[in-house]
Amino acid sequence: MQSERQLELSLGRQPAVRRRPRKAVPAQAWRDAAVMPFLGGNVILRLDGARSRAELSGEILYLPLPPEAGEGQIRDRAEGWLQGEARRLLGERLALCAQRLGLPAPAWQLAFTAGMTVEVDAAGRFRLSWRLAQLAPEDIDRRLRRQLEPLRLRAGARDIWDAAALPA
Repeated sequence: MQSERQLELSLGRQPAVRRRPRKAVPAQAWRDAAVMPFLGGNVILRLDGARSRAELSGEILYLPLPPEAGEGQIRDRAEGWLQGEARRLLGERLALCAQRLGLPAPAWQLAFTAGMTVEVDAAGRFRLSWRLAQLAPEDIDRRLRRQLEPLRLRAGARDIWDAAALPA
């Protein structure tokens, strides 16, 4: 009697790949003294109702919330702060990476996707997930350069064709 693998091979099929189940990612606890990822490290959330806005001091993010704030309020304030930081930080990183590759800073917008994605449309406009701000700066730069490099190659090819079209 043939095994399942032998049968699949004799029928010209690729053997089925058996994957290990993914480990469940624990849900974020949104409370005072919770930890939130930021720039490859972590910040500690502290509730401080005396403040008028969220403020980062060292590794502590002070949120302007009373001690009895609910999980939803804490999550909204913490993620709102992170989105604001992402808007500032990602714009700076993208401009710096483009400059290093000899490109002008491309148009971009913040994306509110679940993953840490960098997408580029056909016109070269970037959509950057706000969650990228959770990564270390070098990881952010690596993802940006991976998407900028083809734009640099296209720009170089366009320059060659433009130069070839010039009259002698």
